[in-house]
Amino acid sequence: MRFEIMRLDDADDSAVDSTVVDAASVNRIVQQAAATGQRIYIRPADTAAR
Repeated sequence: MRFEIMRLDDADDSAVDSTVVDAASVNRIVQQAAATGQRIYIRPADTAAR
């Protein structure tokens, strides 16, 4: 399964950038975001948009 991860702007919660990763990478990205205080939003990637 693939997930879209969006980094959120602290001021207005808008998506600053996004990336699509496989399930194995999600934990690493969440750990990095937690360590640096980044706010992220994770959702299943749209498989039809490939």
